[in-house]
Amino acid sequence: MPNDFISADIGKIAAFESQSQEAIAEFDAIIKEFNTINSSLLKKWEGDGADAYKEKTDHILENVGGIKDVLDGINNGVVKNIKEQYMALDKALEEFNLNPPSDVDNLQ
Repeated sequence: MPNDFISADIGKIAAFESQSQEAIAEFDAIIKEFNTINSSLLKKWEGDGADAYKEKTDHILENVGGIKDVLDGINNGVVKNIKEQYMALDKALEEFNLNPPSDVDNLQ
């Protein structure tokens, strides 16, 4: 039986999770600042142009909110599942390494 070990590094998954949380926080800050500026602008602007502008900006904000939902979904679904599967496999391999089958077990 060879003594080669296979290792798995989930560092990139953890980095993605961390970076996407940072991106979500950045999006939240951008939305907050945009809402502040937009609110000030629309308080002083009336008419069809203002209505059309508000409709467009509301649509943009709706899409930006969707990005947060996508990143949250990936982190809470796919990334979480991958990490759980990796941890379960790691635990099973730990048990195997602590109690490997002997050559006698393989003969039966």
